[in-house]
This record gives sequence, C-alpha cells and structure tokens, in this order.
Amino acid sequence: MPATLQSPGEHVPLDDTMGSMLIGVIVSAILFGISVVQTLYYYSQYPKDVWYLKSLVAATIFFDSLHMLFITHTIYHYLITGYYDQTVLTRIVWSVIVEAIPTGVTGSLVQCFYTVRVWRLSRKSVLLTGTILFLIIADSICGTVWVVLALLRHTYTDLLHISPLTISINGISAAADVLISASLCIILQRSKTGFRTSDTMITKLIFFFVNTGLLTSLCAVGALLSLAISSHTLIYASWYFCIGRLYANSLLASLNGRNTIRGQTEDIDHMLLSIPNAVLSPSSNSGSNGQRPDISIRIDTSTHKDVEADDSKQDDDSFVNTLANPSKSSL
Repeated sequence: MPATLQSPGEHVPLDDTMGSMLIGVIVSAILFGISVVQTLYYYSQYPKDVWYLKSLVAATIFFDSLHMLFITHTIYHYLITGYYDQTVLTRIVWSVIVEAIPTGVTGSLVQCFYTVRVWRLSRKSVLLTGTILFLIIADSICGTVWVVLALLRHTYTDLLHISPLTISINGISAAADVLISASLCIILQRSKTGFRTSDTMITKLIFFFVNTGLLTSLCAVGALLSLAISSHTLIYASWYFCIGRLYANSLLASLNGRNTIRGQTEDIDHMLLSIPNAVLSPSSNSGSNGQRPDISIRIDTSTHKDVEADDSKQDDDSFVNTLANPSKSSL
C-alpha cells in the first residue's frame, strides 16, 4: 500500500530523534568514504607490508563496512519503512543495537595497535601498557554486556534503564584514548635530542597523536554528555555512529603517513642511528660517550625501507617503523 502524508497537525517532531540519527549517518558515510580511499591508498603504496598489518587494515575496513550497512538499515527502517508511523519510531530496530559490535571491534583493534606502540616505545613498561589494556578489555566487556541487555529491550524508553552502562562505555573509551595519546606524546617529547630535523619530525608526530586522540575522545565525550543531558533524544546516537569511523581513519592515516615522513628525512637518512645499534653497539656512534636514552629519537630518520623498498635487504629499524610498522624481530 502506498504511503500517504499525514496532516501537519499529526506530525511528530523528529529533529532531535530521527533527525539527529540521520545527520550521524550522513557524517558517518562521509568518513566511511575517506576510510575506503585511505585503504586503497594503503594497499597500493605499501604492498610489501608485513601480513599482520595488512590483516589489521582488512579487518578494520571490513567492520567499518559492516557498521555502515547496519546504520543504513536503521535509518531506512525508521524513515522509509516506518514513514510517520509512531509505533515504529518508538520501537528499537535490531540493527541500531547490533551496530555497536563492529564499532567496538574497530575501536579495540585500533587501540591495541597503538598500545603495542606504547609498549615498545616505553621500553616494555608493564604498568603503562597494562593499564591501557585493562581499559580496553573493560570497555569491550561493558560493550558486550550492553548489546545483550539492549537486545532484550523493545523501546527507547526501556533503553534508558541501561544508560549508566552506556555512559561508562563512553567514559572508559575516552580514558583509554587520552592515556594512549598522552603516553605517546610524553615519550616522544622526552626523546628530543636537539637536532632540528628530528625534533621537527617529533613535533609533527606529537601533533598527530594529540589530534587523533582528541577526535575520538571528543566524540566519546560528546555521546556521553548528550546522553546525560538529553537522554530523551537520540542526539547521542549521531556521535556514536561516527566514532568507529574516526578510529579507522586514525589507523589508516598513521600507516599512510609513513612515506611522507620518510620523504622529509631522506637527506639525513645515514646521519642518525637506530635504537638497536645505539643500544647494542654504543661505540659505533663515533664521538659518543654514552649518551642518554634520548638517542631513541634518532630512529625517526633511520631507514624505513625494510618494508617498502622493492628488493632491499636492509634491516634497520626506524622510529616511524616503530610507531606504525613493527618489524618481526622486535616483537
């Protein structure tokens, strides 16, 4: 039966409910397009990356696509299938709950990726990386419990009963992002040696990590505040629809940025030493008298060609490689 428009007097305001959800889907679709482009760029520019990085990118774009499919079904169900049907608008459709699964998986994958970077750069600090992993695991457990409980609810009013759990999820996620970004930034800052080129690169990397953590954290906080202040609306959903995209683009941007950083340092590629050489053979650095661990920054401009050079057999580590492309020997 063809749908018919109801009279204006019977219209239900949808601005802060389905309207907010629609905006979230649109923004999420734009970010999804960016992540697809970044994925294509990654596989074309880094064909020799190690298998686990390629698998990580594949898994990320898969769950990102799955999430896009779920939220598209959600908005179609409410605005097309349930066109102006108040009973449909108040009831929860399965896809709006299940979409939390790919979002959670994407977030956990990306956070674990950066946690490995923290682990290596912090010289395997058990306390720091253990704290981050605890937050990631706690967030995953809370997310799983939320999905199970939400599937047992039938209306959005019923969903408010588990809003404390929803707030906890966003809070834990934001805390993990802030801790990861802060850890990387502090480690990088302490690694500065006074060399202008390497210090400039460090500053750029710090800027990248600050903005990356800031975006995902602000998105989580936005969802948290929206739920706490306007729990009777669906404004929080628009934030949550986008957070998975931000995680995916964060990962892809960090991997795709390696060529740019390497290009900026090719002219001093042989001037600086890598950590393995500095640690195992201090005497190889002529004129050095036991420099402090800040020498780790010199990895920044060391070779990055072990993965990307066509037939190169060089095994030198680089700081960029440490951040975004771990070598097998380092694990």
